[in-house]
Amino acid sequence: MHISSKMLKETLEKFWKHSSFRPLQEEIIHSICHEQDTLAILPTGGGKSICYQLPALVLEGTCVVISPLIALINDQIQNLKNREIEAVSIPSKSSTDSIVSLFDKVRIKNIKLLYMSPERFTQPLVQEKLKQLKISFFAVDEAHCISQWGHDFRPSYLELHRIKKNFAKTPILAVTATATASTQQQIIDLLHLQKPQQFIGSFSRKNLAFQLYKTPQKFDLLCKILSKKKWPTIIYLQNRLAVTELSNRLTSIGFHSTCFHAGLPNSEKEKNFKAWLTEEQHIMVATSAFGMGIDKSNVRLVIHLEIPPNLESYIQEAGRAGRDGEKSFSCVILTENDYPKFSERILHNQLTANFISDVYSKLNQYYQIAYGELTEEVFDFDLEQFCNKYQLPPANTLKVLQKLDTYQIIDFTNTSKSSTYARVICSSKQLLYFCETHQKYQDLVECILRNYTGIFEITKKLNIARISSKTGLSANKIEQRLQYLQEIDLLEYQKKENNQTLTFLVPREDKFTLNKVLRDLKTLNQIAHQKSEKTFQYFKNRNVCRSNMLLNYFDQQAQKNCGICDICLENKKDLFTEERIQFVINLLKNKPHTFNELMIALKSNDMATKKILDYLINEAIISQNFQYYQYKT
Repeated sequence: MHISSKMLKETLEKFWKHSSFRPLQEEIIHSICHEQDTLAILPTGGGKSICYQLPALVLEGTCVVISPLIALINDQIQNLKNREIEAVSIPSKSSTDSIVSLFDKVRIKNIKLLYMSPERFTQPLVQEKLKQLKISFFAVDEAHCISQWGHDFRPSYLELHRIKKNFAKTPILAVTATATASTQQQIIDLLHLQKPQQFIGSFSRKNLAFQLYKTPQKFDLLCKILSKKKWPTIIYLQNRLAVTELSNRLTSIGFHSTCFHAGLPNSEKEKNFKAWLTEEQHIMVATSAFGMGIDKSNVRLVIHLEIPPNLESYIQEAGRAGRDGEKSFSCVILTENDYPKFSERILHNQLTANFISDVYSKLNQYYQIAYGELTEEVFDFDLEQFCNKYQLPPANTLKVLQKLDTYQIIDFTNTSKSSTYARVICSSKQLLYFCETHQKYQDLVECILRNYTGIFEITKKLNIARISSKTGLSANKIEQRLQYLQEIDLLEYQKKENNQTLTFLVPREDKFTLNKVLRDLKTLNQIAHQKSEKTFQYFKNRNVCRSNMLLNYFDQQAQKNCGICDICLENKKDLFTEERIQFVINLLKNKPHTFNELMIALKSNDMATKKILDYLINEAIISQNFQYYQYKT
């Protein structure tokens, strides 16, 4: 089937309301339409998803999209639905019957896009059902995950070599936003791409100014930058508590700020995201969890208040500014202490074989799993409670659990459902007397006492659906009555959102179970160390154009200096002139200024500002009193 450029542009206009493609999009689409294996590296904001969504619509058959994150899959399906394009995914915990039914629906309704995780792709039933479909092509999203040189290596991606084994003549499109030359080659090798067409977008962002400020008063400088213009802004921090505290602090002094991190209830995440998207609150303070599905083109300012863990993460987060092509800024605000803290954090966060083994052992001990046993039970899991019991560091423990999940040793899931917990805190006599005088509560209380032995001694998780079926009461009515029983001190009632669940997927065999994890650990730690060194060098750099450093990191040739980063701007200026020195003296004659105020007034970086101030102090023209510089009369 011949696909013309005219047809592609008409499809783009019809469903995406764009009159033209972004750089490389059309070439990538033509490549896959000509049934060629294709590798596409498009930086954040380059429009990767259109590269497989659009050809899926014009080609015969179904495009199978393999993506690592359920949230990202759900977000893309919702966006497609908004464009009146039908797409489906295989939900987690789907039964055999529901998977068979879904594939029948895809085939009968000729659904163009079928999303799934790499773990789902490898299941025998899914492989069998895929062979019954007419597949136009496979799209492997976030393809860097297949490479140990990528920043988010996922062993489950290694199983994707089965695409070429089982579907030899079906083309593959591998897409990602960040991949060095070594990562690109590994993607080609591990997916067995045949003579792939390669399209590598430039990481050069001519409209994005990369700037770094060092200051002893980080919050003060942040406020001064935010005060300049009321721009749509993202501020990144790595700690959830710090995110909430900073957002509250900014709000308390008049900035329109909200926050986002993985620990917030889904309802609050959605509310905060909407407030930022509509610019009711134009400042979003967030962890790296705020990234997927952000389709806001007019973000003007992205601020990092700590050194990001690696340059791939940094370029993705900074790249969320200026996606509409207008002048935008990536500002990193650091103190001198941030550099040793970064080195210490990298060392502290590196997982060891002993720690992984220890967490796995304690996990089995926690749930009383015997050696050789495999239980099919889905356990409720509370990370804080688990870490407190065994005195484990929460951040690294979470990383171990995620790693065990990645290697399919456990299934570690954040559920979006709320769970209800209760414990009776009165005597059985008091409770029965209450039921005698309040007959409408009798069925509920009797059902709980019959089905939850020990509820007088310990808190029990209640199955509200089951109680509802036994009592005939609605879930809402049950919750209302439990709330009232708590108010009159007959029981403790708690409703928790965002619970985690944990399921063991393989029998407990300790070292043998962990073999494949520990085998890869040394290599992954070496890769992480190399990345950390290059990240440290970038944020220590005070001489080389920042855009050029990033291009070199991603193995791209820099043509000339960007001219808009903090390094280039300082190199353009004659920094130490009589005029600039007199300018500072006149400012300080008028009133004392902080270092940050002088740096902003000079439109300079910290190094150039400090050079002038040191000269004036040595000449006894000005003095420093705590955080203020003042003219000596």
